[in-house]
Amino acid sequence: MELGIVLTWLVLYLGLGVLALPLASQLFEDFPDRGAGLAIPVAFAVIAVSTYWLGQVRFGLVTALFAVLALLTGSVLALRSGVSIDRSRFRDAAVVFTLAYLLLILIRLYRPGAVPGGGEKFLDFGLLASVLRATALPPQDMWFAGESVQYYYGGHMLAAVFALLTDTAPRFAYNTALAGYYAAYVTAAWGLAGAITAHRGGSYRLGGGIAAFLVGLASNLSTPIRFLGWVLPEPLGRRLVEGVGLEFAGLARGPFEFNYWFASRVIDAGNEPGEWELITEFPFFAFLNGDLHGHMMSPVFLLLGAGLAAAYWMRPAADRRGRLGRLLLVAPAGGLLVLTNTWSAPAVFGVAWLTVLFAPAAPWTLLPDGWAERIGTWTDTSRLRTESARLGLALAIASLLAVGGALTVFPFLTGAASGRSVGLLPTPRSDLGGLLTVYGVFLALTASYLASRVRRRIWVVAFLTSLVLLLVSTLVRASALALFGPLLLGGWYLLRTREAGFETVLAVGALGLVLLVEFVYVIEQAGPGRMNTVFKIAAQVWALWSVAAGVMLTRLVGSAGPLAWIRGTVRGVRDRFRSWLARGEQTANRKAASPGTNEGRHRLASIGLVMLLLALSIYPAFGLAWAVGGGTDDPTLDAHAYIEAEHPEEAAAIHWLRDQPGQPTMVSAPGTEIYRWVNAPSSMTGIPTVAGWSHEVGYRGEEPYWDRVRDVRIIYETSEPESRAALLGLYDVTYIYVGPTERERFGTVDYGEESGIHTAYTDPNVTIYRVDLDAIKQPVPQPAS
Repeated sequence: MELGIVLTWLVLYLGLGVLALPLASQLFEDFPDRGAGLAIPVAFAVIAVSTYWLGQVRFGLVTALFAVLALLTGSVLALRSGVSIDRSRFRDAAVVFTLAYLLLILIRLYRPGAVPGGGEKFLDFGLLASVLRATALPPQDMWFAGESVQYYYGGHMLAAVFALLTDTAPRFAYNTALAGYYAAYVTAAWGLAGAITAHRGGSYRLGGGIAAFLVGLASNLSTPIRFLGWVLPEPLGRRLVEGVGLEFAGLARGPFEFNYWFASRVIDAGNEPGEWELITEFPFFAFLNGDLHGHMMSPVFLLLGAGLAAAYWMRPAADRRGRLGRLLLVAPAGGLLVLTNTWSAPAVFGVAWLTVLFAPAAPWTLLPDGWAERIGTWTDTSRLRTESARLGLALAIASLLAVGGALTVFPFLTGAASGRSVGLLPTPRSDLGGLLTVYGVFLALTASYLASRVRRRIWVVAFLTSLVLLLVSTLVRASALALFGPLLLGGWYLLRTREAGFETVLAVGALGLVLLVEFVYVIEQAGPGRMNTVFKIAAQVWALWSVAAGVMLTRLVGSAGPLAWIRGTVRGVRDRFRSWLARGEQTANRKAASPGTNEGRHRLASIGLVMLLLALSIYPAFGLAWAVGGGTDDPTLDAHAYIEAEHPEEAAAIHWLRDQPGQPTMVSAPGTEIYRWVNAPSSMTGIPTVAGWSHEVGYRGEEPYWDRVRDVRIIYETSEPESRAALLGLYDVTYIYVGPTERERFGTVDYGEESGIHTAYTDPNVTIYRVDLDAIKQPVPQPAS
């Protein structure tokens, strides 16, 4: 175990949080914790944006140090302005971060490998290794030599910065960076939900703790349902499990049959049930699986952007400059999301739109006084004018923020892949059972919370309307419309009547995203139909809705907290029982023991909260047991350790390539069949290969990728040295890799006798040839006549 690396990275993360604390306190001075819970996400964001722009000129340790200096400068300026800091809340956030970090470190110690199957680890490790080899940004594409990467790499860039600051090799940095992103995500949820809860008069720790649990540990309902299927008699259990559209497998058949993968794919999307499922991951599954992927690194910045929107919401209406300043910072947060996980950028601008639309201060109060006064006068005469002006101005402001976000990272956008189109009305749409399994907890919490904010007559009407919509929509397979539509409209209504706070803005945003992907999707190579769209959007939905749920649940439970209410309920039952025994004092004692309406509601909510947390804890309990109990016998954070055991025939060659400096180009067998042990030399070292995994079809198009695949085959198979030399020169190849995959695909090859090609490395299984491009460009000597 690499204890020194674990502690070094932990000190780095917490140290950056300390550096960012004054700046965060200035940005979030209206938060009850003065931004202490978001200090670490602020540090991540400032360093990432600074590195990106400095890295356009030069990338390396000096760049990383200058990025830290930029963070320090911002905090010094904040201190000089007299900002107040809540150190006790930062200590709480540091504890939350440390616990989350160590939990994921524990999992990664037993599951450290950057393996090719079960996710995108080959892609993610290759991006990290490529960035660390780069001398300037963007890095070269390790699967398309000679070209810059067209995939979003911002999260890997920041992980590379941490690796440079700690002098950590990529094979260890992969797992410590993964643990850092997980902990930062959990801490961001803790800080944002805690601040909103406290601002609404609730318990900071309870609201933050629930949100942190939901993003850090909780699962969807598939595992609790399968658990019940195992506990109940089999006929009843099978009927329950299959009744919601789940397969009677895994945990449903017993505790030793648990499969962590099943919970991430529960909504049928094929033409026949069970044909294939949509990817509806939740955070703990993603981090347990262990990819260092964009949808796992971006929630930190999504919640930071949402925090800036909340800061705008809480800022007094009279401080136009303060509100505008916080709102404008959503633009670089959105730009950072473009760079880290482009799918998430629209969500943060959507949250900004909803915030400006529903905030206590009208959107036109951001404009100069003369304009604001004229618009205010115009809207005073009509409710329709008021709503139209709010909608239009909020949309215009959000659009300007989106443009600003694009300008923040415009070099990336000018080189990013394009050509995707939008599809409408995908079929089949999500079934009722699948939607309830994935989002049932959030739906129940949101419905309960919204119902508690309105008169009983209104929510009874809304409930009956939902039932009618549900029956109708089920016939046309549009269950999402009935499940989410009424809640979205209800949240919208409450926000405009000032009966709800910022937590409802986040819930409405999540509801809108869930509904959107039922009818609109991006047409692309990454999976059939809308699979990838639902996958990437589900990650954002979970982040936003978890924070909202933390606030909502705390308000439902009440200020006394769940344990106090449960103790009160037990005492109430005891007192009722005693009064029944006393008979003569029955009426008086009942009156004394009977709780009021709100008190009874809080007690019921508290009991429900405890049961909910227990149910959602089943998956992490089994998942942790699976990870640790069935993992390696030699705990390590080395993402390459598995290569020695599972692919010893190539381990030494990969180690040799790993030690080669710079970004030379190699040629190796193309990864036309993905999620297998192919292109390991490039993926595990960051040295670009001419044609790697067929992911490149989605980035570059069909023809460019398959042209390269054809050229690679010619390089290996041609009997004409001149043709081989021409292609080696075309792609500026330094190494020709000949390992087991290449021999299986192209046969036995030997280039040692050709001019300009000589053996650089050899062992019984792998030969790596070095190409002298200057030598192979010389005319081939002709035999004497």
